[in-house]
Amino acid sequence: MLVIDNYIKDNTFLRDLRNDEFWNTMANANWWDGWWNKKSKNICEQFIEIVWKQFTNVENKVAGFEYWSNIHQAGGGLNWHVDKDEKLMKEKKEVVMPNVGLVYYAISEGLEGGYLEIANSPDRNNVEPSKIERLKPIENRLIMFNPSYPHRVSPIAGGKRRAIIVNAWPKKPYTFQESEKYSRNNK
Repeated sequence: MLVIDNYIKDNTFLRDLRNDEFWNTMANANWWDGWWNKKSKNICEQFIEIVWKQFTNVENKVAGFEYWSNIHQAGGGLNWHVDKDEKLMKEKKEVVMPNVGLVYYAISEGLEGGYLEIANSPDRNNVEPSKIERLKPIENRLIMFNPSYPHRVSPIAGGKRRAIIVNAWPKKPYTFQESEKYSRNNK
């Protein structure tokens, strides 16, 4: 796992990542073939290029990136889950997961709760509370981790949390074979 605070240094880019228009127009789940295949078409893809170029030489290792945003407020949170090829699971009951992903907190205002909690074991049915990594959602914080390990967003008692989530896939998921967009509400 990698955690970097104050990740984005460019104030203009940071402002654009926090812009309400970006958050109001972001589709649920998106696919991008990567900068080596297609030019970025939005701020999120520009962000992906910045991050992944800095940390890894992915051009020959991944097919591209799945990305989406989460906006959580009081009463929100997410139960324990693993990131997986959603459509493949729904239609064929097969579980295929990425092994590297990230969460980036663009906005964290007056937040009570909303921690990213990651199990230290891939066993989704046996998450031990004493073996959970708990990370506070701090604005401009980048967290890279293995999203095939169970993780969740703890309940939020107050405030607002906006995050960008990106998974790098070695093979394009079945979910995106027909379209570069997928509604996660279709689970």
